[in-house]
Amino acid sequence: MKIGNNIKVIRENEKNLKQEDVAKSLGISLKAYSNIENNVSDITLTRLFELAEIFDCTPEYILNYQEKPTFTNHFNNYEGNHGVNIMYQGFTPEQIKNLEKQLHASEQKANALKNTMRSSKN
Repeated sequence: MKIGNNIKVIRENEKNLKQEDVAKSLGISLKAYSNIENNVSDITLTRLFELAEIFDCTPEYILNYQEKPTFTNHFNNYEGNHGVNIMYQGFTPEQIKNLEKQLHASEQKANALKNTMRSSKN
């Protein structure tokens, strides 16, 4: 995937921004920004860092963006080896919030069902 494609997917799927919003933040025309996303124009490192700031991520995240979840495992055995256990599944904070909301709603339904069953037994 080319960097313009990465930028477009991050903008649309993770940040819910319009091209106009990003172009305005960068101080460029909509056409110039569209050329970046369509891989017509190459971007400079300065522009990459500006986009990273707008998207609240690192430049490396933009460069290496993958739509599929990625899994990494770093470990620490606490016997001289320094590190931490991390499992990154590639979910965005918004996706995690949505899953938490769904879980909460499911728990509420389960509790309501339990209360109904208790009431019918009495």
